[in-house]
This record gives sequence, C-alpha cells and structure tokens, in this order.
Amino acid sequence: MSQTFIDQLTFFAEIIPLTYVALFHVINPIGSGVLFYNLTSRATSKERRSLAKHVALNTSIMLVIILMAGIYLLKLFGITVPIIKMCGGLVILAMGWRSLQQDDDINDSDKKMQLTNVQTNDVYKNKQFYPFTFPFTVGPGTISVALTISAESLVHRGNSANSLLQFAGAVTAVILIAFTIYICYGSADMVMNRLSLQMRKVIMKIFSFILLCIGGQILFGGVEDFVKYILKSIAQP
Repeated sequence: MSQTFIDQLTFFAEIIPLTYVALFHVINPIGSGVLFYNLTSRATSKERRSLAKHVALNTSIMLVIILMAGIYLLKLFGITVPIIKMCGGLVILAMGWRSLQQDDDINDSDKKMQLTNVQTNDVYKNKQFYPFTFPFTVGPGTISVALTISAESLVHRGNSANSLLQFAGAVTAVILIAFTIYICYGSADMVMNRLSLQMRKVIMKIFSFILLCIGGQILFGGVEDFVKYILKSIAQP
C-alpha cells in the first residue's frame, strides 16, 4: 500500500468528523428532536418515523445540492476562498462561543418553534419539506456552514483527487447526519424518556467547544491563505 494512498485515506477520514460535528451543532438533532416530538404529539410512532425518514432524506438532498452548487456560486460572484474561510470561520466560531456562554440545553432550537407554525391537526405529510425540513432542520446557520465546507473544497481545486475526497467526505458526513436526524426525530419519544436534561447539556457543551475549535481552525487557515496571497502579490514585479 503506497504512502500516497494512505495520505489520501487519512485526509478523507479527517473530513468526515469535522463536517459532521459542524453540521451536528447547527442542526442540533437532539434538541430539535425534542421539538419535533412536541410538534407531532398527535402522530403515532409509525407516522412520526415515516415523517422523520422523509425529513432526513430531504435534508441530505438539500445539503448535497448546497455542497455542489456552492462552489459555482462562489466562482460566479468572484468570492475568494480566503475571504469565505475567514468569514465562515468567524460565523462558526461565534456560534460555538455563544453556545458555550448560554445556559439552556437546546441552544438555538427553541427559536425553531417560532419558525414552524404547525397545528397538531395538520396533515404531517404535507409538511415534510416546509416547515419540517426548511427552515426547522436546515436553517440559515446550516446553509452557512455548508457553504463554508463547499469553499474548503476550492482549496484543492488544483488537485482533483483531494477535491474529490473533500466532497466525498462531506457527503459521507451528510449521510451520517441525516441518519442521526432520523434516529433523533423518529425515536424522539424514546429519547425523551432516556436522555436526561443534564446529559443533553453535557453533550451540547462538548460539541460547542469542538465547534469553537473548528471555527478557529478555519479562520486561521483563511488568514494564512490571505497573508500568502498578499505576500505573493508584493513579490511579483
């Protein structure tokens, strides 16, 4: 087994947890699952699982489209990678910091209740995409993170193998987060009975700190690329 293959495999494996953690925090399937249970309180367990399956599928499709189209949108508007990395890193860093400072365990998920004016007697299947997928599950924060991840793949535009691995790792993380959404939404009643309030706080605080570190790393990478670009411009006659 060549060293190049091992390096590529390691690179692919590193992308998955980084993308998953970033998406996990902004989507917050645990906290959102609690709200999803409240919004579908009159649904049977079978109906709730069916709805959760469609929401998870819609979420994965929506995120993959953003990952694919985001690159071309950035090129269309002439937005450079360092700027996207710095701005995206700042946004993610701010999310992690704000989450660490607040006391509630659901983070921003309680705001989602205001975005979903769903009555308990509504036909849930007609609400699969709006509002349960968007904006309840995939909100502005999730879209921002997906665009930042899309920008990261531009770093490897000169290396088709790394660019493909970057995208493949991100898509794998999207599939994993969709599965997590299905589990948390579809088994919300079981989660409610098994997961204590304190446990939710501990889990979300850990992920908040990790997200803070991810944001700092992306920001640092953007600043580094920007400085290299400036130095290269100065060095040119």
